[in-house]
Amino acid sequence: MLGTLAPLSEAVGEAWAHGELKIFEEHLYTEQVQGILRAAIQSMARRQESPRVLLTTLPDERHVLGLLMVETLLASERVPCIALGTSTPLQDIATASRAHRADIVALSFSAAFPLREAAAGIAALRQELADTTTMWVGGRTAARLKKLPKGVC
Repeated sequence: MLGTLAPLSEAVGEAWAHGELKIFEEHLYTEQVQGILRAAIQSMARRQESPRVLLTTLPDERHVLGLLMVETLLASERVPCIALGTSTPLQDIATASRAHRADIVALSFSAAFPLREAAAGIAALRQELADTTTMWVGGRTAARLKKLPKGVC
């Protein structure tokens, strides 16, 4: 998956950004890939024990493919996931983390998400999470962050 889907999704995003694809074409691609990944996730057995991973994005981040790719990889290892979808308010992420006893909160950031908003959101959420909860951040914008708070990978 990583060798094909990640670079293909990046190429589709670049083609859209350069005007080589129409919005409806990019949306069609995204919907098709979501269907494939969700079917794969549903077909895999899960354990009930730890680590439990909560997956979402910060408010105003509506790109879902990164989350689904991570969930698919975790599902292939039988890791239990709590998928909240995209654009979740910070307080709701923290509350869901406690309610579901998440060991890890994983956030995805597309290249379109503003760097300063990502840094501020990560720092604010880290303060709301239990010290025993690890944060994972990934995606194009996350890769551009120079420094991460303690407890964030």
